[in-house]
Amino acid sequence: MIDELSVPIIPLTERTAILPIVGTMDTFRAKRLQEKALLEIERQKFKRMIIDLSGVAYMDTAVVSHLFKIVDGFMLLGCEAIVTGIRSEVANTMIELGVSIADRVITKADLQQALEELKIIS
Repeated sequence: MIDELSVPIIPLTERTAILPIVGTMDTFRAKRLQEKALLEIERQKFKRMIIDLSGVAYMDTAVVSHLFKIVDGFMLLGCEAIVTGIRSEVANTMIELGVSIADRVITKADLQQALEELKIIS
């Protein structure tokens, strides 16, 4: 039950889901997120995954790098990643690490913006 709650993938449409990440992200949780998210993408044939980071309290440098490797895994399965809610602390960490996501990930300021642009809400 705890594992299910730590990676809550919420289908929005038949091919689009949201992965809201809340709380502190450590390497164990990132690995669990990787395993479950990739399995669900394959199982449910999602073509688009919105990863909402607005609820992340803290993410260390190793986890930031790992998170975007997970996004690479999404792409290997044919699933487009949209990342929303990147906080300034996470952006600073990405800059310090030299992590560039512009060529492989769509980013939006917040979840509402992404849902509006995908015409899931108006």
